[in-house]
Order: sequence, then structure tokens, then C-alpha cells
Amino acid sequence: MSDEAQPLGGAVVTDQAATAPAQVPARSTLIEQRRRLVAESLQVGNLGNNARDLPVQADPTHDCQIELSVEDIHPYEHNPRRANNTKFNEIKASIRASGLRNPFTVTRRPGESHFVVEAGGNTRLLAIRQLWAETREPRFHKLGVLFRPWRSESHVLTAHLIENEQRGDMNFWDKASGVVDLKARLEAEKGTTLSLRQLEEGMKALGLSINTATLAHYLFATERLGILGEAVIDLSGLDVKTLQPRLNSMKRYAQTRTSLAEDELYAMVFEPVFRHTADEYRRSSSFSIAAVCRACEEELADVLGEPVAELRMALEPAARAPQVSVGGSPTEPTVSTANTGTAAPRRHTQAEGAIPAKTEGAAVHSRVIEQVRLCAGLVGISDCLRSDEAAPLGYRMDELPISPHGDSLHPSQQWAWQLLALVSATAVLPEGLAAGDPCAADSASQVPDLPVDAFQFDATFFGWLVDANDRTASACWDLLGLVREFRSSDSTPDLPCSGISVAEGT
Repeated sequence: MSDEAQPLGGAVVTDQAATAPAQVPARSTLIEQRRRLVAESLQVGNLGNNARDLPVQADPTHDCQIELSVEDIHPYEHNPRRANNTKFNEIKASIRASGLRNPFTVTRRPGESHFVVEAGGNTRLLAIRQLWAETREPRFHKLGVLFRPWRSESHVLTAHLIENEQRGDMNFWDKASGVVDLKARLEAEKGTTLSLRQLEEGMKALGLSINTATLAHYLFATERLGILGEAVIDLSGLDVKTLQPRLNSMKRYAQTRTSLAEDELYAMVFEPVFRHTADEYRRSSSFSIAAVCRACEEELADVLGEPVAELRMALEPAARAPQVSVGGSPTEPTVSTANTGTAAPRRHTQAEGAIPAKTEGAAVHSRVIEQVRLCAGLVGISDCLRSDEAAPLGYRMDELPISPHGDSLHPSQQWAWQLLALVSATAVLPEGLAAGDPCAADSASQVPDLPVDAFQFDATFFGWLVDANDRTASACWDLLGLVREFRSSDSTPDLPCSGISVAEGT
């Protein structure tokens, strides 16, 4: 058995010994290949960091409270209120003592790293930045704010306009400039030019209610009165409403005398007056729109080479209307021909700028406003006179001041105030209504609240009003005459008879 087993066993051993050397190189090669692949993989560089193009953090998609450092918040660079806040020191002192009572509302434009104040608060932000720099107190550094997702540039600008309007922080020029800026942004976002009616609707959708008449008023001011507006902080909407019809009358008059285009007229005549007025205001802080009107008339008369008195007479509505002969047909006014001293008929054509009836009403309106200023100034109540674009004549009367010593006001001050307050609310009669119409009476009843001493047409008041030696009473008579002239013109607005007061319809 052993002899048979040995060969089998040897054969088996021999076969193993014979095949082993052939398997060792194959296994070794496989191991070497693996080692080489591992080594090559270790030599591959790191993958690119594509995350560097991503924002540091994604902004929330809804309103929420977040915490920011004061450096992360920037003022809104297009804030319509450019004049410095006169109460800055008081605001800063209040924040120092009590901290921020109302948190900032912020937003962030897509792609920007910093946040901006979303609805007012630029003054408070400046104050708290100064406090952080001065004190290094943590409460002035880390701030809890309300974050709102970005919507649009027009939305943020509107929010600042509304906030400033509610706080009463804006003068006329800042508001007019802000509204015109909003117009440009709305048009850019919509990709088209908008009519005044479309602008009114677009701004109303954003929460800002401004009628088309006021929009046109702002557009005129920013386009033509920039020299005054940028320099004269005291320029009011009432001033512009007084100046605009006067300038338009002078423009039409000049176009009958010369071939000057409107831009040339402003550059040669009006803008030098505006520039001089601005320089005087910087020196004296004194401003009078009536003086500006007179200076423009004098400059135009000088350019035209004619007496200023003649020009002013020609600008009066009665002088501009065609004269009617005894037979009832209009006659031609005459003007002097250049360098001859002879008279030649001047024919009014539409190209020369025929004067519509509404223009006459606007001219009378400017005279009414001047007379209102005069009446208020004569009795020392000019501080009560305020611009109000919603009022029929563009002004309102604040309450009479109360003497700190308990002294009663002079009766003439009360009478003049009450007359001016009544005129401010009832000067405009709805178009097409007669004075005795019930609807007219209803409209006239929409008057402001009067002081405790109600207006009494008694013997004392009558005696004052008819006193020929009282300058204020005489000025009031002149004002009432102008109001009658204004109401008889065709410039009054078309107001519904029921449910709308005079003030609401303008």
C-alpha cells in the first residue's frame, strides 16, 4: 500500500510544487497593480471649491426677526428726505437713554452683502452708529431688526416716502423730487413711459395716494425750478402754485414778441432770477415768492425792451382778452412795431398761444394767494398759514396760538383768521352750480372747525369790516372780491354734488 501511495503522494506533491512558481508571479503582479493605482489616486489634486460663488447665507423668504451688527446696516441711499433732521440731537439723546424703542425694518437687494433700511430710520441709524463709535457699548452694536424680503426699488422708495410724509419730515422740494424719482423707477421697472393717470394708479397700488394734478405740479417744479428748489428750503407747494401761472403767462406773452423757445426763455430770463434769489437766500435765509414774480417780470421787460408797467398790465386777464367794441365785435389790440414807434394790429392765433379761460382762473388764483398772505401778515398770523395741496386754494389755516400769559387775541386777528379759514375751504364752487343751488350750499357747508368763539356777523364785526381806515379790513374786502372773480372763472374743478366735500374733490 505504501508503494502505491508514495507515487500518488509524490505526484500530488510534485504537481503542487510544479504549479506554485507559476502562481506567485501572477499574484504579485496583481498586488503591484493595486499599489500603483492607489498611489496614482493619492496624487490627484483637490476638487474645485464651487461654493465660493454662493451667498454666505440665503435670505429668509418671509418677514422675520434677525440680529445684525450696526455695520451690516446701511442707510437707504435714495432716501427722498435730503434735508438734515433738525431733531437729530434729541433723537440721539433719546436712543442713548432708552435704546431703540422701535426696531429697524431692513431688506437686502439680491447679490449684495449689506442690508438697507427699508422704511424710514436713516436718522436713527446715523445716531446709533455715532453712539457705537463713541461708547463701544454692546447694546449699540448688536441690533434686533425686522427683516423683509426684497421686492423692488420702487417699493422701498415708496416706503420711505410714506414714512417721511407721516412723520412730517419732508419739505416740498424733497417730496416733489422723491415722487419724480419714483416715477422714473416705475417706468424703468415696467419698461414704458407712464401717463399721469397710470402713475396715479401705480403709486396708489404701492400705498401712496397722489392725484394727477399734484403729479403735474411736482413735474413742473422739478423740471423748471431746480435752482430754487435745491437752495431754498422754505420753498412750498403754495409758492410753486403761485409762481407757475405767472411764469406761464410771461412765457405766452414773450412768444408773441420774440421767437424764443421755452428753454431759451428760462435760460435767459427766469433762471438768472432764480440764481440770484438762491444766492440771496443763502446769505439772508429770506425768501418771498412775490418778489421772485416781480423780478421775473422786470427781467422779461428788460429783455423785450419795454416798460415793466406795460408788461404787467398786459399780463392781467382783462388786458389779455380781446376788447369788445360797441357793436359787439372784438377789436384787435395794438402793439408797437420794432424801431418805428407806429402801432400795428396784433392778431391772436392758436400758434401764438391763445389764452384759455382756465388760464385766467389760474392767474386770479395767484392774486388770491398773494392777498391771503397780505391779510395774514397785517394782523400777525402768518405763522398759521400752511400749504395744503388737498385744499381748494392750496392752503389751510392752523389754529390760532394761545398766549402763554392767558391774554386774549385781538379781535381783528380772530376775524381775519376766520375769514381766511372760510375762504380756504369754500373758495371753489363746483362747476355748473349756481350760488343758490342746494348742492352748492351743501358743498359750502364743508368748512374747517372754527375756534371756540364761533364766527359772528354782528355789529362789532361789521363795524370793523367797513372801517375805511383799517388796513386789514380793506385787505379782506379786496380778498373777497378776488374770491368772487375766481369763482366766476372756469378754472373750478368738476366736483360731484353729493358725498364729496370740496377738499376731497381737488
